[in-house]
Amino acid sequence: MGQLGLDTRKLNRKILSVYWIVIGLAILIKLINSNFSELPFTEYFIDFVLIPSGIGVLVVLLTEWCVRKLSRNIDLIVILAGLVLALNFIYSRPDIIILRSALFLPILVSGAYFKRNTIILTSVATIVSYSFLTMVQPILRTGVTVTDHFTMIAMLSIAAIAVIGIMERGLELAGHYRQSIENQQELLVKNTLMEKLTKTDSLTGMYNQISFHQFLDELIAHHAQYHFSIQMAIFDLDNFKQVNDTYGHRAGDEVLKQISELIKSEITPDDFAARYGGEEFIVLFVGKPMKKTGRLVEDIRKKIESISFRVLEGKSVTVSVGLQEYEAHTGKDAFFEKADSLLYDAKRNGKNQVITG
Repeated sequence: MGQLGLDTRKLNRKILSVYWIVIGLAILIKLINSNFSELPFTEYFIDFVLIPSGIGVLVVLLTEWCVRKLSRNIDLIVILAGLVLALNFIYSRPDIIILRSALFLPILVSGAYFKRNTIILTSVATIVSYSFLTMVQPILRTGVTVTDHFTMIAMLSIAAIAVIGIMERGLELAGHYRQSIENQQELLVKNTLMEKLTKTDSLTGMYNQISFHQFLDELIAHHAQYHFSIQMAIFDLDNFKQVNDTYGHRAGDEVLKQISELIKSEITPDDFAARYGGEEFIVLFVGKPMKKTGRLVEDIRKKIESISFRVLEGKSVTVSVGLQEYEAHTGKDAFFEKADSLLYDAKRNGKNQVITG
């Protein structure tokens, strides 16, 4: 991956595709110019189309092989291939001025990798290669004036500066974009935490009273349409004030946390558990027969009774439960009041029991 997180494999693939297009365009330009050549078409085709194009094809094929087989310096190899293609086209037809614009190809390609040093190195290599070509190619050596030569070097230098400027602007925009994404992620995390704090009880991690009422409203609204079963179980720890008075509130908090964990571990993902306040918990059971829910609630009561709390010096606590099934058109308040009344009956009748409506 590159400096901007670019997928260099895809980038190299696109650049190589551009090289194939450049070869095709060069062939087309040379074929069009054959109409203005005094040479026989066969000689012209072999010397100016077949041989240089064949060299170009071999260069790109070799680059394709390097991209597949090698793992290091691939970007430099791809850029070098572009430079060789440009020099090849210019050398084969130095009289076609438009082909000299191919020298911009490697500079533009180097900019795609967003590396300043690579752009500078490519630009220097392109200028040196062009200068050397004007010395070894007879037509260029005699047909290109000093002014033309330095104009071309100036244009290549300007192109390099422009590519560097574009690259730096791209990096700047990418930095702003990355910072924006990080800020959005940070805000999302904060909002998620704030939402959790407003919906859950800080001690037990259960949903709080507000969330319970919101969920129950939605549940009853859906019940009117789909008619699934709903049961409400209100758990209240027996004699919990004595626990706090004898062992302290920190010990009481530890008891509440352990019991909340037990309740959460016993219910299913379809059910909803909340700490309603103090030592009181409420569980909404969804989609279960009343008998099954009754057995489940009784199992929870027994498991709570069987816990030996370390913070209570090995002693246990008990819980009283009121369990009520929702009846159509009862309404939320009446549903809650019936379950709460059953809890009161459990307390009045000796505690440590489940009373079912």
